[in-house]
Amino acid sequence: MNFVNKNIVDHNLQQSTLKRKIHFSGVGVHSGRAVSMSIEPAKINTGIIFERTDVNKNNKIKAVIDNVVESSLCTKIENANGISVSTIEHLMATFYAFGIDNVIIKINSSELPALDGSSSEYVRKIANVGIRLQHQNRKVFKILKTVMVKNGDRFISISPSNDLSINISINYPKTIIGHSQYFYKHSKENFINSLSMARTYTLFEDIEKMRTAGLAIGGNLNNAIVVDKHKILNPNGLRMEKEFVKHKTLDCIGDFYLLGMPLIGKIDCFAPGHNLNQLLIKEILKNKENYTIKDKVTNKETNNFFDLVDKYDTSQNATCVA
Repeated sequence: MNFVNKNIVDHNLQQSTLKRKIHFSGVGVHSGRAVSMSIEPAKINTGIIFERTDVNKNNKIKAVIDNVVESSLCTKIENANGISVSTIEHLMATFYAFGIDNVIIKINSSELPALDGSSSEYVRKIANVGIRLQHQNRKVFKILKTVMVKNGDRFISISPSNDLSINISINYPKTIIGHSQYFYKHSKENFINSLSMARTYTLFEDIEKMRTAGLAIGGNLNNAIVVDKHKILNPNGLRMEKEFVKHKTLDCIGDFYLLGMPLIGKIDCFAPGHNLNQLLIKEILKNKENYTIKDKVTNKETNNFFDLVDKYDTSQNATCVA
């Protein structure tokens, strides 16, 4: 990434937005369509709003759990008029990490650009423009009781804690991924250093089936890790140890920010996915005794300056999987 994060300020207790507009372009990993997107500063209490510039009216969708609709292999939100935007999870995770509460995302397509399949470009550009504090206290969503949801052997549970932590494991038998476990304690520094560069991944044997279903049309070796049993097809291999399970952790964080505020709780999960993450949020919200919403108070997290060095070359030419 080659930047020193000199623009990040201590904004834990106050709402924040960007200092100025930033722009992204690319193709949607599922749609394969070209997309242009800008993220612009917004006023206090705006929240995270997506605005479809290719639609003339009723084109705004707020990134909250009530607007989530069923989708495959990504997180998708839709407004009351049926206007939607999908694959928002990597951007939402970055907003969570930087404590960004209020922005307008203007986008000319129904899917966000895949970029390199991680949050790294979002992190780099947001850190470069910096964060502007706003004169309104932040709220946090604090868990009071243990809540669990399951789908076969897969599960995700959350219990009371004083911070956000995720104990996560995945298992892909007879592949190079195998069983992998990771413990993550959330902070801006941990997200940037440990999670932000972890890319999405898929099994080579699933690609034809996904594309028959109209998915992964824009997927390639430049925006996803492709695993063929015990071989990684990407020429440069993995970027980091446990990249697969770390990317699952990144996805969880993005989905949790659909609460509209930071989540405080201890999470344990096996093989989570977008639908299961969203189901947990909905289950928590069913009973007001499960949680409390209150002003965020200071913690021991310091505002470190991160010197993130680009250890991995992500500029190689895109190579299509199929």
